[in-house]
Amino acid sequence: MDGNGVGHDVNNHLTGPGGTDPHAPDAAAFPRKADARHRPSPAFSLVLLLLVAAVAYVGSAGLDQSLRAARGEGAPGVFTVSALSCVQHPGHESCTCHGRYTPDSGGEARGVYLHAAGRDTCRDGEEIPVVDVGAANRVYGPDGSREWMLSSVLLAGSAAAVGGLTVTWVRHVRGIRTARRLSQGA
Repeated sequence: MDGNGVGHDVNNHLTGPGGTDPHAPDAAAFPRKADARHRPSPAFSLVLLLLVAAVAYVGSAGLDQSLRAARGEGAPGVFTVSALSCVQHPGHESCTCHGRYTPDSGGEARGVYLHAAGRDTCRDGEEIPVVDVGAANRVYGPDGSREWMLSSVLLAGSAAAVGGLTVTWVRHVRGIRTARRLSQGA
């Protein structure tokens, strides 16, 4: 015992003979369990790949229009405001400006809404210069749009998920090959 009345072998009950923890599972006694813990699940990998493919599809579906809108590229025209509808959310207001788009090239006017319009930019009867990037029901102001950011995040996240899954499977296959080489060499 030391000066505090504590024996030097106080923690000896935590380990078994040879310094091993008696509560830790013995990998030799449960070989399938030890291997299964490190093996990626094929079913989970397949479901994850399907989900990632769906997210990538959503991210890429409107990417070309989003990039054209960000650069202000497309068919120029005039948007004539006919109605404004706004919804109050906690902390901000979201408005939709409805009207008619008439292309500068003289084509037929059609009913659309102006993307990212607010009360200050959307007054009844006002004519606003816009760009049509090919979307069926909306046009963009001359300032462009930041929709491309969401598409980029979705595509980058999809690529990261596929990369992570690939690394997991490559490590697993390399581990199997290494184990085979070691067992053949022994």
